[in-house]
Amino acid sequence: METIKRLRKARGMSLADVAERTGLHREAVARIERQGTDPRASTLVTIAKALGVPVCTLFEENGHERRRKPHAR
Repeated sequence: METIKRLRKARGMSLADVAERTGLHREAVARIERQGTDPRASTLVTIAKALGVPVCTLFEENGHERRRKPHAR
């Protein structure tokens, strides 16, 4: 999830910093950032807490929430 990498770097955190705060291995965090694995929801919650953001932020595109188009009537 590229959003995790972007948020991590914006906070001046290394992979090791996130790993330490989450209890995950540094390589596990790197794989998640590269989308090399599908993390469990609980793992995403833990990463979001380590980054100090709501978990929904991890699903935003380029720092902006995806906006749904209104349904045509």
